Amino acid sequence: MYGIEEKRNELLAFVEEVSNEEARTKPDENSWSILEVLEHLYLMEQMIVHQMNQAIKQGDEQQVNEKPLHKTTNRDYKVEAPQPLKPKGEFNTLEEAKKGLEHTREATYFLVHNKDKETLQNRAFPHPSFGDLNLEQWVEFIGWHELRHLDQMKETKAHIQ
Repeated sequence: MYGIEEKRNELLAFVEEVSNEEARTKPDENSWSILEVLEHLYLMEQMIVHQMNQAIKQGDEQQVNEKPLHKTTNRDYKVEAPQPLKPKGEFNTLEEAKKGLEHTREATYFLVHNKDKETLQNRAFPHPSFGDLNLEQWVEFIGWHELRHLDQMKETKAHIQ
């Protein structure tokens, strides 16, 4: 659905090759560890599901253009995460992070499977880089965002070895 399962599987396959020690190690003081990146992904999906629910309950119907979400993976364009989406040290192990990601994915699927396609296409809220995205685009964005950070985690792992 919206490519998010395949992208999550790619992320999890990488995580399987990382030890907890590697996951906790920061490449430098200004960078996130792999565990912190996973927490950011958890926080992001949690926030998206919350915002989607708000848009369904309170939003007006609106049509928005399709956005080039695949460009999310371009890491030449840096974006600083807003404070609520910065890791706070919630996960101590990869197992905890995977459980958190599983929980937010279940919430995403629950929301999407319990709404009709028309609702998902006709409600929107703004993305800081892309502008207004409808709810289907937001679900698709989750996967592209994970791939962006998968590249970051690969760079982190290469840097700490």
